[in-house]
Amino acid sequence: MDGQAFDWCALVAHAEAVQATEPTETAFEKFRDHRQEYMAVLEERIPVGVCARREIGMLLGGRYGYALFARKPVRAHMASASLSVSVAMSVEAVLRAVFSRAAAEFYDDVILVDGAGLFVGLIHVHTLVRLQTSLLEAHVDQLQVQRREIAIKNGQMEADLALAREMQLTLLPREFPAFPPGAPPELSRLRFAHRYLPSTAVSGDLFHVLPLSDQRAGIFICDVMGHGVRSALITAMMRVLVQEACTHAEEPAALLSRVNRGLMEIIPAETGVMFVTATYAVFDIETCSVRYANAGHPAALYVQRKNEAVEMLSLPRGDFNPALGIFPDVHFHDYERRMEDGDVMLFYTDGLFEVDDGNGRQLGGLGLVECVRTQAKQPLSRMVEGIVTAVQSYAGDGFDDDVCLLGVQMTGH
Repeated sequence: MDGQAFDWCALVAHAEAVQATEPTETAFEKFRDHRQEYMAVLEERIPVGVCARREIGMLLGGRYGYALFARKPVRAHMASASLSVSVAMSVEAVLRAVFSRAAAEFYDDVILVDGAGLFVGLIHVHTLVRLQTSLLEAHVDQLQVQRREIAIKNGQMEADLALAREMQLTLLPREFPAFPPGAPPELSRLRFAHRYLPSTAVSGDLFHVLPLSDQRAGIFICDVMGHGVRSALITAMMRVLVQEACTHAEEPAALLSRVNRGLMEIIPAETGVMFVTATYAVFDIETCSVRYANAGHPAALYVQRKNEAVEMLSLPRGDFNPALGIFPDVHFHDYERRMEDGDVMLFYTDGLFEVDDGNGRQLGGLGLVECVRTQAKQPLSRMVEGIVTAVQSYAGDGFDDDVCLLGVQMTGH
């Protein structure tokens, strides 16, 4: 479908808009009258950007916000960037433009304009993700049917997978936030390091870092069942679902419950079993603590720097915390842990410890704990690198599964 005409108007979710010169309180009232997260800002019929429900609500919802900002024009409070696409653009051009955006603007609705540049409506990003998914799945199905043409199609398949990998990598954080904002990485109260190793061209693993405030950060990691394109497509959906659940971003268990419901709505039952293990944690530098919830995911490891101890944060046996995508209505549990200066939490997927040595002996969770203990003195980035190197040395032949390892260190200054 790339390069061909496409009916983008059919994907328009709504046409809510406000004039750029209207007061911000007008946008606030319009958001109260509908459930959309974004609204177009126009000059006459020409879009100049978008404004967001959350930002407008926070702006006017503060103690003196309404008095200070309500009468100022909406133009002054638009999102920092917006994306407009034309009804004449190809599918390839639109998807490239959407998925190449920076993380801060990735989830903003996309503005659709006609050939004259006049406003048509807004398209939800998750709609475009589903479009991408359907196009890739249709292409894979076509390859399976046309076996005689496999030799010819292989080149196109490789190109498509490279594009999918490129797009998938844009879903990962390109850089980590600093706490407090603006602090250099070496002075940030929360520090991050990761290794991301797909076993094939695309991966079923995903992690995401959400800055929640100047003192708190949310960490999400997940592992989609299986390998390859199908799992990679689900990871793209997971990123969107997490962002859509941001109203619960301060509550780990509530966020996982929301993502679980969204996942089950997206994946039809006739596709068979498809589940996702996940962990979501909120780090708070003000209270020096972390709250976390788990959905069938491997237990995080807690590294105490002072005594070089490594603890697996196992959950109580009586708590029901299943993987996502299996049960429609699940209430997950929240857990909390105090953190000392310099301590580290490690989040990872099962590909990191489900490896065998030359005699068929699996490393397992306890073996991973020992690998981590040998690296406990290292600075965070070297610790993460050293853990992966130690596991690779044990396995000899490397990893058979996708591997994702994310370390988060809290410092006291």
